[in-house]
Amino acid sequence: MIISILIPLLSLLLQSYPRLLKRSFGVDVWTRLLEVDAVRQNHHRIPKKLINNQFIIGGYFDYPPIFPILLSFIPKNMLYKIEGFIAPIFDFIQIWIVFFVTYYLTQDLAMSLLAQLFYAVTPMIALENSYLTPRSLGYLNFTLAILPLVFYHFNPMWQFLILGLVFSTLIFLTHRFATQSFLFASIFLTFYLHTPVFMVVFLAALVLAIVFTRGYYLRVLKGHLSNIYFWVQNLDYRFAHQIRGITKFEKKSDWVAQIYQFLQVFSPVAVFGLNPWALSGFAIFILPHFMVGLSFPPILQALAALILFFYFFGVIVLKIKYLMPIGEGQRYMEMTTVPSSVLSAIILFSLQNYVPNIVLWVGVAFAVIACLVVIVMIQVNGVLKDKNRSLSNDLHATFNYINAQPKILRIVCIPHQNTTVTIFHTSAQVLVNVDNPGLLKIMDVYPILKLTLHQLQKKYNLTHALVRTSFVELSELRVKRSQIEFESGDVKLIRLQ
Repeated sequence: MIISILIPLLSLLLQSYPRLLKRSFGVDVWTRLLEVDAVRQNHHRIPKKLINNQFIIGGYFDYPPIFPILLSFIPKNMLYKIEGFIAPIFDFIQIWIVFFVTYYLTQDLAMSLLAQLFYAVTPMIALENSYLTPRSLGYLNFTLAILPLVFYHFNPMWQFLILGLVFSTLIFLTHRFATQSFLFASIFLTFYLHTPVFMVVFLAALVLAIVFTRGYYLRVLKGHLSNIYFWVQNLDYRFAHQIRGITKFEKKSDWVAQIYQFLQVFSPVAVFGLNPWALSGFAIFILPHFMVGLSFPPILQALAALILFFYFFGVIVLKIKYLMPIGEGQRYMEMTTVPSSVLSAIILFSLQNYVPNIVLWVGVAFAVIACLVVIVMIQVNGVLKDKNRSLSNDLHATFNYINAQPKILRIVCIPHQNTTVTIFHTSAQVLVNVDNPGLLKIMDVYPILKLTLHQLQKKYNLTHALVRTSFVELSELRVKRSQIEFESGDVKLIRLQ
């Protein structure tokens, strides 16, 4: 239906407009672009050789293959120009699917469009799709895997089972966190619905992922487990300052860090600010007790139970630091965006016989406007006003100086998040790892600095340090002003030899 494209188009515009105003935003974006470039140079295939050219800590490519392979067919210069619009494009498909999922469940056009609207104004979606990331593609695969399997349980059509198996396999090859969430969802639904289908499909998809990639997925899996183990080793330092470590009363200057801190403190309620439609998971089970004649079919109860599972699981992860290595808790709520949007639309239409329409729809309008306000706040403060995650003119000037040097510089970056942007824009060799097992070799500098710059220089034969004084004072690094070889604004290139 043509009308089902309208809201996805508006959502695409809503998510993308900040990147029209601020083109070079994001930290992981440079890592993704480097990965895509490596695949492109290897004739659109995953590199199998050791990578150690600009990475001082060499290693092997271990990222899920589908995202970099897909983007490798886009010319490098063009990809650099459009990278900020790729995640919203995959989310465009997700919103379109919301329409058909709702229509399959209700056969109601208006309800399907309302579900799309709810999804489009979910604040956490706009936050996640503000830069080049495979998350939206991973979450799309999650939706196309888990929902057909739920539908299959209540309506055992082989098409649902095949669809679920295909996209379950694609999850393994697309995004690690989506894969991890799929595992937890499969375990939960196996017990909740008393069926082995979910775990059987999960295991079958794992085998298929290994077979189709000729064993490459095992390297991806090793990288996934290495990342978890790295944070087990550095449990106390997930949100620590790289130089100052844990500073209990330090005010977070980074706006995104402030959001994470707020979620940790007020997690049982605060997560609803990022996805208010998740309240539908509670409503499905609570409302029938107060409204005579109101009931919801088992398939909707199953979707509500899945929302509640991810909500409580996410809150527990946020609250218990020992679970932090398996992901930031609020991210598990991102797996609920589709079912919560669908259920919210169904619930609101069901309430028309119990609540005056003017009250109901004024409340809906207020909720949608409130979500839009939150989205704009996130975009303005988290993207348009960002300094820590953006490629600034000062960094550009420093990179030009680095590239003008007759010898290749060997650099340590402080903060560490400037490593891959430095590799992408210069010919320098940078103290950073290629793969996830290499994280264990980088602990001299990340997540906290354990050695002095002089000790790092000796150990890794470094020539310079790239320091942002908006992040750390030179005195904290025991650096003298006479060591500054080049500076532009808050960016200082420090001579170590």
